[in-house]
Amino acid sequence: METNELLRTLRQIVREEMTAFVERFDARFDAMSTWFDGVYVRLDNLEAESVAIKAGLRRVEERLDLVEARLTRIESELELVKGGLARLEARVSALEARVYSIETRFETLEKRLATETEIAALKQQVETMNERIAALETRH
Repeated sequence: METNELLRTLRQIVREEMTAFVERFDARFDAMSTWFDGVYVRLDNLEAESVAIKAGLRRVEERLDLVEARLTRIESELELVKGGLARLEARVSALEARVYSIETRFETLEKRLATETEIAALKQQVETMNERIAALETRH
């Protein structure tokens, strides 16, 4: 009986130790399970964020493509404007040369007109003098 009792006591101790061990193991397993659940939640969140980031990046790339297309168009238009500006500058230079030529001719013409006016005035004076001389000669 003592052996039976000893065996029962031993079984009781082993059962209690096993129960305590299983409870500690269950607690640790629950903690690990909770930790893994947290990791899975974070991974899900990261995956959702990754999808959102990829979608946003795709939109940014599409807008960047539009901006690049507009920039290319603007650059080609700028080249056209530069060409037009160069032609205008050449025409303005030609007009400035013509204006300078006209101004020079006008100044020459003004001088010539002034000289012709002076000549006409001198002719008038000479005629007047000739008339006075003729009048004086008839008196003598």
